[in-house]
Amino acid sequence: MGEWKCKKCGYTVKEETPPEECPFCKEKCEFVDVTCYIPDCGKTGSDNRLA
Repeated sequence: MGEWKCKKCGYTVKEETPPEECPFCKEKCEFVDVTCYIPDCGKTGSDNRLA
C-alpha cells in the first residue's frame, strides 16, 4: 500500500493508487508518492524527506 500526498492541500491518503479527487479539498489534484520504500528512512509509512 502506498502513501500519497495531495500537492494542493497536503492531505495524505494510504491506498494502492492515488484517488482522482482529493478527499479533503475535493479537487482533482496531483498526488505525490511519499511512501517510505527504502531502509534509509528508518521506518514504515511516509518518508519525511519527500513531504
